[in-house]
Amino acid sequence: MTDFVQRTRAARLSARRPFPRLLALLALVAGILAPFAPAAAQSTLNGRVVRAGGAVPNVAVELHRVATDTSGMIATGRADAQGNFRFDVPRADTAAGFTVFFATAMVDGVRYFGPALHPGEPGTGYQVVVYDTTSARTALDSLRVSRRDVIVIPGQRGGWEVAEVVRVQNPTGRTVVGPEGRPAFGMAMPRGATDFETEEPGVSEVADREKPQDLVLMGDEVRAIVPLTPGGRDFFFRYRLPARTGTLNLPLSRRTDTLAVYVRQPAPGVEVEGLPTGEPFEAEGEQFLRYTGTALAPGRTISVRNPAHRGSPVDPRLAGGIAAGLVLAAGVWFALRRRPPTAPTPA
Repeated sequence: MTDFVQRTRAARLSARRPFPRLLALLALVAGILAPFAPAAAQSTLNGRVVRAGGAVPNVAVELHRVATDTSGMIATGRADAQGNFRFDVPRADTAAGFTVFFATAMVDGVRYFGPALHPGEPGTGYQVVVYDTTSARTALDSLRVSRRDVIVIPGQRGGWEVAEVVRVQNPTGRTVVGPEGRPAFGMAMPRGATDFETEEPGVSEVADREKPQDLVLMGDEVRAIVPLTPGGRDFFFRYRLPARTGTLNLPLSRRTDTLAVYVRQPAPGVEVEGLPTGEPFEAEGEQFLRYTGTALAPGRTISVRNPAHRGSPVDPRLAGGIAAGLVLAAGVWFALRRRPPTAPTPA
C-alpha cells in the first residue's frame, strides 16, 4: 500500500506539468529507473532488429532519450542487411536527474520499442523485437480486456468524474492492426460521456512535441487507433457524465478478466450493482470503496447509483491522479522496461 500511495502522490504532482516531464516522472516513480552509475555511460549502442529470431534488414531505426524534463528522438539511422545498427550515445546529463535511452524500429508501418538502456549498462547485444501483422477476424476477436480499473467520484448534482485504466491483451503473437485503416479495438462507454481526455505515455516524432493521441472517443465507444503489439497495452483516459446523471451505467462490451470500480468516500447513498460488496481502500489520503469482479462476460452492465444526487466537491485533478497511480502500479510505460519483450505463445 505504501508503494501505491507514493506512486499516486508523484502522479498527481506530475499531472500538472508538461507532457515530456510527465513521461520521465511516470517512469521514475514507477521504480523502473533503478539506481544507476553516474555519467560514465556507454558511448555506443550496438543493436539488431529481429523477428522470430531472424534479422530484419534495411529498416529505419531511431534513438530516443528521456530525461527529467525532456524526451524525444536524438538520432536516426537504418539497419544493415543483417539487421544491425549502431548509434553513438551522448553522455548522461547528471544535472537532469536521470537519463535513459532506447531505440525504435519502424516495420510495416508499426513502431516497435527496444528496452531502456540505463547509464552504466552495456550498449551491446541490444535487440528491437518486431512481429508479423494480422487483420484476421480471429485475431481481432481474441483481443480482450485483461484489467480495467474505474475510479468514480460522484458530483454534487448527480454528475460523475470518471478515470479509467484499461489493459488490452493481445495473445496472438502477432501485431493486430485494424482492417482498411479502421481501429483494431473498441470498447463501449457510458452513454453521454463528455470531456474525454487521455494522457498516454509515448514517443513524439520530434523532441519536446507531444505525440498524437492513441485513443479516441467515437460516439459511445472508445477506440484504439494504433496497432496492438503482442502482450498487454495500457490506456489511461478520463471523462465526465453531466449533472443530474444519477446512475453511471458501465457497459462491458468486451470480455474482461478483472474489473475494479473505486468509489470515492464519503458517498452516502451510492450503490454499485453487478459486483460483489465493496471493501475499503485508501490512496493518497483519500478513502474509497473498491468493488472487484473477475471473468466478466461481454453484455453485462455494471451500475453505480447515486439516488441522492449528492457528493462532496470534485477536485478535477484527483481522478486523473489516482488513475495515474494505478497505471504506475501496473508498469504502464512499456518503453522503459528493463528487459526486451518476450513473445507470447501464439494462440
